[in-house]
Amino acid sequence: MRKRRQICWFARPGGSARAHLPELGGQPGCAVELTEVRASGEVWWTLGFEATGPASLLRRELEAAAALVFGQALPDGAELRMNDSMSYAQWLQQRPGAGK
Repeated sequence: MRKRRQICWFARPGGSARAHLPELGGQPGCAVELTEVRASGEVWWTLGFEATGPASLLRRELEAAAALVFGQALPDGAELRMNDSMSYAQWLQQRPGAGK
């Protein structure tokens, strides 16, 4: 199994979300990780969001990052379908040889 990750930090200085490197000091924002997983000759993609900051701002940060991410084209070969949406643990359990 091989993994390749792309991680981006989104923050909303002045009210509009933009991508940049994370700043220290607990600034509200959202980290987004897109990971390509290659296993048994197949390619799979994972997408994760992690909002940080005060509880009152978490939803706002998550929604702003999601709007930017889903407004862009995904890398070649990446397809995100609801029928394929599951946790990483669920995906691993479905793989051939799981539980052996």
